[in-house]
Amino acid sequence: MAPAEIATDLATLPGVDTQPPARLGWESSPNQRGSIDIIWSCILVLFVCVWAVLHHNLPARTDGYWRILRRKTRWAALAVCAPELLTLFAVMQWHGAKISAAQMRELGDEDWSIVHGFYANAGGFVLITPGFPPFPINATSIFYLRSIGWINPLTITRDDIWDRSKADLFAKGFAIVQTCWLLIQCIARAAQGLAITPIELFTVAFLVPTIATSYFWANKPQNVEEPSVIVANWRIEDLLIHAGESAKVPYVDTPMDFVEKPVWEGWKRRPALLHFGGLEQRPLARIPNDYSPPPPSGKEALFVWVVSVIHAAVHIAGWDFDFPTYTELLLWRASTIVLLAVMMVGGAVPVLSTREWFDFTFNLLWIWVRDARKPTWVRRHLFNFVVDVAYVVYILARLIIFVEIFISFRSLPANAYDDVSWTAFLPHI
Repeated sequence: MAPAEIATDLATLPGVDTQPPARLGWESSPNQRGSIDIIWSCILVLFVCVWAVLHHNLPARTDGYWRILRRKTRWAALAVCAPELLTLFAVMQWHGAKISAAQMRELGDEDWSIVHGFYANAGGFVLITPGFPPFPINATSIFYLRSIGWINPLTITRDDIWDRSKADLFAKGFAIVQTCWLLIQCIARAAQGLAITPIELFTVAFLVPTIATSYFWANKPQNVEEPSVIVANWRIEDLLIHAGESAKVPYVDTPMDFVEKPVWEGWKRRPALLHFGGLEQRPLARIPNDYSPPPPSGKEALFVWVVSVIHAAVHIAGWDFDFPTYTELLLWRASTIVLLAVMMVGGAVPVLSTREWFDFTFNLLWIWVRDARKPTWVRRHLFNFVVDVAYVVYILARLIIFVEIFISFRSLPANAYDDVSWTAFLPHI
């Protein structure tokens, strides 16, 4: 059989396609995103923001890798679950650093800056005296020792401190880019009538206090590992004798408690938690992350309260979200209302506590306690009960929101997976 005849016969066989393959020119990407894309983008924002915003105090020299990692993990969990509390700590530390800068300049140390104050309150200076274990001293102790002439002016410069800092500028820049991109996307989705998922709304709410925290910690050195050493030729016993009556009470954390504790204005850790988190050694080998003398002023407490209320209020934007069931929608509404109410009512207590007339016992995170000066039953229990109830309700509301965020992925509106049509925002001529 001739070759032409063979070709003709093949063309007539069933299932044999002799047409040339289809060809296409320039083709746009699919205008869709997947569930993992949504989850990954939000988790990435949370991760890089937490990584960039957390400014831990210096570890003890004996702290190993795993102990430091566990500590950082605890604080990362706090940053995600209760970011407004991280803002509170940042504001208190900023307040303390600002006071330090003003006090040291009164002594003539003109080069002492807010960076020095942050560094000192983070455990950046360790005092070594004859016959006593080394221990960190904060900015209040440094001011006291300088004012009585027992230490010389410290020569470390602002640039020296920043050289010790291991701030990850790339991570901070990347966090800013990711944050802006998420905000722009959510605004664009709302403008085009596309569904925003609960996890995206949660992430946007998280950014409100996180941005505030970043501002207040902007001058705090990050990830410093080695402190500066102050070597004294006098003994601790001599200092305590010189201090007189104020130093007769046995110390709880370090021999400088007689200087540092009064600044806390009555705040103290619960006795059961004095040794928690690697704080077994006395004197302390490091300054814990939540040691933030002094408490915030009225304006600063008010600012934290406003940030907390805004953070809670952002969740209300999901009031009409299309949840898989009506019950889940009601749970979201109830949880977000409770969250907002707790921030408005319970969050106002720290603001009121800055007033001179406020004389009630209450606690912060069940860790820090301030007792009433007049120990009547009402003063000891009224606000403390309100705060305790607020914490419990807050935790329950948070847990419900966390569960709702992830179970909603089993049934989202179809347009939740549509990408923003960016060309629609271009002007048409």
